[in-house]
Amino acid sequence: MLAMSLPNYPAAARLQQLLGERYLDEPARIERYELLERGPRGHTAAVLLPQTEAEVGEILRICNELRTPLVISGGRTGLVEAQRPLGEPVLSLERLNRPLSFALADGREFVWPAGLGIDGARDALLAWWDALGQPATAGASITVEAGLAVDALNDLLRPLQLMFPMAMGSTSSASVGACAANASAGANALCYGTAAHMSEAAWGFWGKGEPAGPCHAAPWAAPDPQAFAINSAHIEASWGLLGSQGAFGLITHLRLRTYAIPAQREAALIPVADMVGAMRVLAAARQRFGADVEEFEFISRSAMVLVRELQGEAFRLPFAADVDSPLYLLLQIKSGDADADLAGSLYEFLAGDLALPDEHIGYAPLPALKKIRHSITEASNARMRALGGGRLSFDTATPLAGFGEYLDAMRAELASAAPDAELVAFGHAGVGGAHLHVLGTGARPISAVGKALSDLVIDVTLAHQGSFSAEHGIGSKWADEYLSRTPPQELAEVKALKRRYDPNNILNPRSFGFDRLLIA
Repeated sequence: MLAMSLPNYPAAARLQQLLGERYLDEPARIERYELLERGPRGHTAAVLLPQTEAEVGEILRICNELRTPLVISGGRTGLVEAQRPLGEPVLSLERLNRPLSFALADGREFVWPAGLGIDGARDALLAWWDALGQPATAGASITVEAGLAVDALNDLLRPLQLMFPMAMGSTSSASVGACAANASAGANALCYGTAAHMSEAAWGFWGKGEPAGPCHAAPWAAPDPQAFAINSAHIEASWGLLGSQGAFGLITHLRLRTYAIPAQREAALIPVADMVGAMRVLAAARQRFGADVEEFEFISRSAMVLVRELQGEAFRLPFAADVDSPLYLLLQIKSGDADADLAGSLYEFLAGDLALPDEHIGYAPLPALKKIRHSITEASNARMRALGGGRLSFDTATPLAGFGEYLDAMRAELASAAPDAELVAFGHAGVGGAHLHVLGTGARPISAVGKALSDLVIDVTLAHQGSFSAEHGIGSKWADEYLSRTPPQELAEVKALKRRYDPNNILNPRSFGFDRLLIA
């Protein structure tokens, strides 16, 4: 389906009548919806801001009747260009951002009145809980509209010592609905799974405008080491709206599991020589701490150097003296026992089980270690601008059993194929996820070898039984690879789902290459 390019597209008058002032068409107000976190700028004639679920359904029915495709905008933090419009109206669910209800495991429920901001909603929930005598919150759930930001959700839950454990750099703007739809992982996925796993149920609309839900994803269970923990190149059809990246429908509200904020957390930075050795550290940590290993991230030397450059004099490695290492690991453990000697247990593990000398044990307050990890993308952006040669970005995954060998092989292959390029590698080693940034220079721009390097990265990934898309999704960025590298039977199944739920290809028409797949 071709993108719309004229302001007077067929559905314009009816959508404007439906939404009134929440139909935006002034250039100054729609510009931010044309700008992506990464990738070229898009263009749109209008932005649609429904504030009720009924309006979302009506928008979809109008667009189906008049064959008007839509591009969906969540928190606009996505990295695979799914939210880039090429003339289509943009549908944003940012006004659907209210908490709806909170339920204890015994069925007692608090329903939020309309009109409260986050501070008022938090205070109202706390007052209700206090009035009940602060009952146990294990097994509690919270139902929210899809546009609520992850940080706002956690602001609501924190006074009850509960959390929604998404840990990534964009939680201030990333919406819970988009995270669940995308099955976003984040740094804590090792312990809690993806946002889809954290969701008890989701409701919304299929692309053809019919109500959808409740949709359910399987609760998180650590996968077999030979299997994928995260793989957004595969859609789990039985999950419906969850994890399907908006390919078939939209989440408008969802019921989420809540998790107890740990009584204690401890973390350390650990130098290692290679990724095979890193995965041995993970195996040892899980043997000692079991499910209390909350986070296991890896950071390459090049990534650490760039963070140092970005932070300047404020940067500190948490070692007695600087430890230069090819790789660093961020290991975080937790405990529900406030009286446990968690710091002592971590030290015994590092100094005893791993036999690390004290100078290689990087203790630091958790926020300081998180700041290093969450500064890597910003540091890579700064380095890319300084070099002036562009960048290729990849989000890959392999089963844990081969992740160490895969990363070591990838680093060697890229060094051989593009010795002048810089590789910045980091990611979620605990679930086999890697973020790979390959930076060119002004003299040797990455665009000159972009296709060859992309093919190399994907070929090496697939040779290690991996996926070229771990958690960020397919979007339009990886549509060509999805169409060419997905087994024909799976393509046929996805095509059939699209024809069943969004037969007019209204939602994100270029994601997954649906504009081509549906006419093939």
